[in-house]
Amino acid sequence: MQTSSQSDSQQYAIHRIAAPGLQLTIILLGVFMAMLDSSVVAVAIPTLETALSANTDQIQWVMTGYMLVSGVVIPISGWVTDRFGAKRLFIFAIITFTIGSALCGLAWNLDSMIIFRILQAAGGGFMMPVGNSMIFRIFPPERRGTVMGIFGITMMTAPAFGPLLGGYFVDYASWRLIFYINVPIGIVASIMAIILLYEFPHQVKGKLDVAGFLFSTFGFFLILFGINNVSQHGWGSLWVYPFVGTGTAFIIMLVATELLVHNPVIQLRVFKSYLFSLSVLITSIVQVALYVGVFFLPIFLQNIMGYTAFRTGLFLTPAALASAFMMPVSGKLMDKVGSRALGLVGLTIVASATYGFSLLDLNSSSGIIQTLYILRSFGMAMVMMPIMTMGMNMVPLELVSQASAVSNTVRQVAASLGTAVLTAYMTTRDTLHMFHLDGRIAVNTPQGLQVNVLQNALKALGIPAYADHITTLAVLYGWVEKQGFVKGMDDTFMVSTLLALLALFLTLFFDSAKARALRQASREAQARAKSHPVAD
Repeated sequence: MQTSSQSDSQQYAIHRIAAPGLQLTIILLGVFMAMLDSSVVAVAIPTLETALSANTDQIQWVMTGYMLVSGVVIPISGWVTDRFGAKRLFIFAIITFTIGSALCGLAWNLDSMIIFRILQAAGGGFMMPVGNSMIFRIFPPERRGTVMGIFGITMMTAPAFGPLLGGYFVDYASWRLIFYINVPIGIVASIMAIILLYEFPHQVKGKLDVAGFLFSTFGFFLILFGINNVSQHGWGSLWVYPFVGTGTAFIIMLVATELLVHNPVIQLRVFKSYLFSLSVLITSIVQVALYVGVFFLPIFLQNIMGYTAFRTGLFLTPAALASAFMMPVSGKLMDKVGSRALGLVGLTIVASATYGFSLLDLNSSSGIIQTLYILRSFGMAMVMMPIMTMGMNMVPLELVSQASAVSNTVRQVAASLGTAVLTAYMTTRDTLHMFHLDGRIAVNTPQGLQVNVLQNALKALGIPAYADHITTLAVLYGWVEKQGFVKGMDDTFMVSTLLALLALFLTLFFDSAKARALRQASREAQARAKSHPVAD
């Protein structure tokens, strides 16, 4: 006789697919390709600036254009999946992304690069939410721990290995390879998806919610556009607050519309689940905290410690391996001890390691920095996927596509907003520390004495007085600039530590009777699998 949990699990596609592991492989290929691209391109931005004869303001659109298009397509991915089917949309995403990658590699100037990156984003933006929803439609809740652990390897390690590949291509080959590398992966993934990917049943009841679609498109586009301009123009600029304000107004109208229509393009009913809502909040906070290390550490290694792009990638690789190791382990542990316990332990590690980063100075050893980064990545791997998976487990099967779209959208906006806020904060603190350092350098200070020693040494070498003075000032300014950057970075890492502690506090409440019941069902399913391996 079947138990209730066994009967409920029959609605999932795993019981109708001959090789669910192969389905997972196809999904991971597409997601890995899209996520790898973002970090590989980030490393090559300085090289692209020179190769495409662009200035810093112009070259940012190589990243911005991709982000803006992704921000438009991710929110509507749930409705599009229900309308056209997950298989068709995923195949479209892979093929479009692959064609866009090939064209980016052929780009001859900045305008062509931006256009081709937008084409890339039209495919890449769909990849994560659609792939995520397919996994949740294949595997029932009691089997998702390990599966999402494997999926998490892709989510966490692709961006981590990106700098290594990007640094190698930039330093020893051609920047065009950062795009061409996607082509063979995309061709293989496309062929496999067309032939082997399961055709999930899909249905949209009613017509397109045009108002919701327009409010979503313009709202998220304007908000992301405005936020992206903060680091360049500041919060008070006409390039920022009118766009953010108008976009926010559109989002408010979007929420009002989606709560009234029968077939919304973005299904807000998913937030009725307490654990789903809390999981989105926690993972968004963690993602913002994660950004500080991902963005500032490579800058510290290259600008302060003098690393090349490739050496920076090598330095970050052990942390990626630690994350890759922990992801599947955390998936298995989730079924045994629960996502809350893993989240509490993981966030404690993250907060401790991030606090360690807030104490860095110009003399910090590379061994200490690498150890802290490994611990931080290890802790992140214990948090992100279990919390995200348990939140999605609370969503009914018919709302999985919509829930995946909503959660990815919120995290994207949170990451963009966090990027802008933390970058602006770091810049402000950097300038403030440089101002204070300038005022503290006097004749009797250690720095002042070093300046005198340097100036006397230059005189002894026969350098004219005016030249030794200019050289000494240049050295002094370089020291102040580096010290100001490190202190500003330390302050930003302290903010990141506070965010990790906030996420840790929220995780204390991440549990429910339904979550405990699902965990018990998972244990029973694993026990049945061990006792009846053939039947399972």
